[in-house]
Amino acid sequence: MSELAPIPFLDLVRRMRHEIESHQAIFDLPVKKWWIPDGDVDLGATHFGRRAATPVGPAAGPHTQLAQNIVLSWLAGSRIIELKTVQINDRLELPRPCIHVPNVGYNVEWSQELLVDQSLMEYVKACYLIEILKATRGFGAFPSDAGFDVIYDISVGYDLEGIRSEKVTGFIRALQNPKPYFDQLRRELDEDRSHDLAQFRDLELPRAISDCVTLSTFHGCPADQIELIARYLIDELGLHTIIKLNPTLLGFDNVREILHQRLGYRHQELMRDAFDMDLQYDDGLEILRRLKDLAESRGSTIGAKFTNTLVVANRKDLFPTQTDPYMYLSGPPLHVIAMTLMQRFREDLGFEMPVSFSAGIDARNFPVAVACGMAPVTTCTDLLRQGGYGRLPSYLKALRKAMARVGADSREAYVLTAHGHAAAATEQAVAALAPDLWNKQGPRLSALAAEDPSQLPAALRDLSPTDGDILLLQALRIAGRLNGRDIVPPLIDDSRYHSDRNQKTPRRIDSTLELYDCVNCDLCISACPNDAIFAYSAEPITVETEVLRTTAGGELTRTPGTGFTITDRHQLAVVEGACNECSNCEVYCPEQGSPFVVKERLFHSREAFTTESRLDGFWRNGGALHARLGGVEMRFEPAPEENRATVTGEAFHLELGWEPFEVRRGHLTGPETGLDTALLWRLRTVWESIYHGPTPSMVHPAPTAIAPD
Repeated sequence: MSELAPIPFLDLVRRMRHEIESHQAIFDLPVKKWWIPDGDVDLGATHFGRRAATPVGPAAGPHTQLAQNIVLSWLAGSRIIELKTVQINDRLELPRPCIHVPNVGYNVEWSQELLVDQSLMEYVKACYLIEILKATRGFGAFPSDAGFDVIYDISVGYDLEGIRSEKVTGFIRALQNPKPYFDQLRRELDEDRSHDLAQFRDLELPRAISDCVTLSTFHGCPADQIELIARYLIDELGLHTIIKLNPTLLGFDNVREILHQRLGYRHQELMRDAFDMDLQYDDGLEILRRLKDLAESRGSTIGAKFTNTLVVANRKDLFPTQTDPYMYLSGPPLHVIAMTLMQRFREDLGFEMPVSFSAGIDARNFPVAVACGMAPVTTCTDLLRQGGYGRLPSYLKALRKAMARVGADSREAYVLTAHGHAAAATEQAVAALAPDLWNKQGPRLSALAAEDPSQLPAALRDLSPTDGDILLLQALRIAGRLNGRDIVPPLIDDSRYHSDRNQKTPRRIDSTLELYDCVNCDLCISACPNDAIFAYSAEPITVETEVLRTTAGGELTRTPGTGFTITDRHQLAVVEGACNECSNCEVYCPEQGSPFVVKERLFHSREAFTTESRLDGFWRNGGALHARLGGVEMRFEPAPEENRATVTGEAFHLELGWEPFEVRRGHLTGPETGLDTALLWRLRTVWESIYHGPTPSMVHPAPTAIAPD
């Protein structure tokens, strides 16, 4: 299994700076696909007393485990970012492939793929990088500094013993007090030899990265464990706490009716034992009711997130290496199930609470979920489709259009008025807090709700001078629940969530993916959640090659080789360490083959090159290029200014001319099949086109800066 490896902080900063200058992009996301805030409307949400500029973010998952993931999601408009879940067991053997999203989503991924201390540094690095982007307005790409406010949400699991361990509790406390880790990154900036990054050393950075947590208990965690974990997070660590609930709470029969009978996904096999061993509906209600008083006594908050993925029977044609009998369903069918559970739970709970959501969210249903008063509304499956992070701005564009239809210039006004429940929600909120206040202010507030809804949020804030948001938040939660009564029931009859509307798979053509030949659609770049695949330019060329062997007398013999051809300038490569072989790029590649397998692979360090000995690829060390091709390791030392180069391996040493590029002399004792000089052309192409080309990448972050040793 290929393992994820963090990209060094300096390389990420260098790449951001140079890529925006040379290509008007950062981490392969063009500026034209960023979310550019508009000062005419306020999409922001208050989340545990802090302000986020939008209510959208990536769910804890493949888009929030590496620093570049998190930066990409921020550039695209995410402002409440749920960091990928960590747990005490951080040395899991994960099956590959682990993601399959041709229409409906499936995965077998479990927790973080990094060590806990690596995850911590990735989140610290991401925060620092985003602060650099805020301070520079995206190196000048943003027209102003409006709309930058971001909140990070910790996510932890899965049992009390693990969360109370020094490893996980230490991780949480470090995000509450990240100064030592920020200082470490500041020192790294001091080491930049080009000196153009030192300006970022003294940025004012947050005193805390996060004070809120989503508890992802996953499937099968006992009810008492869930409650004890939440009590520990609230009481001992002082965190605002959201409990992520599972769709199994609806019960086996209800989920089967929705999934099989109503939506038509009869091919998805539900596992009754998974429902039986999971948290039960009534237990979930009672846990939240009991925790409400504890949270309030500690000046904290308890809430719920809907939902985790839905456990179904694993299909070996999708995940052949998965040893568990389960896989996890997401996308359109989960949206209906999770929204149904969300609405039922809120109606039965007996009090209003913060609610967040993640299940089958896309640009079309995002405004509807926002209208239910939920924040954040997070997404994952949709970002694994064509366009990747670039799909997020359309969510916010759709929200703006929905707001305009009801005459709302803020998210708060939109939630209150989207379905005509502003007056009722306002009355319930104010009357519950202070009945006399409603008697005095009710007529004025009701008039605002009917005639000028955009002024209603400010009016509610003004009524509570000691805590300006308390009345407004309560009204928003009530309005969201009332809106849900109109929104949720029709979803089950909406054909866009039905099985027959979600059978189409990405386009395939009758062509085989080749090393230096593909249709150049770049779908694999946007489909990769880790920015592991990148494009570069190579000079087109067609040359004859030779197969070299050595005679008994030690002389080189030459016979015709396979030849070497590059037809198109536009080429693709894969950064090892950013690629975890999830196979999502294979799903979206129109040709037959896997880009992460076929295309040139670049290693970021000697350690990775040595550890992943089963994989061919390249690693640059100063003026030398180390390669493993066909399982044979070699060292390429080019000296074009002297019109020469050398290639050395365990069984050969070759001396080359640079122009023309040819073998002049050398000796060769292996491999037995000889050595085709097509491999030497690959060495030269990678050296010139990737490591000395104009395109910034994770292995060549600053083409115009001083090259690293």
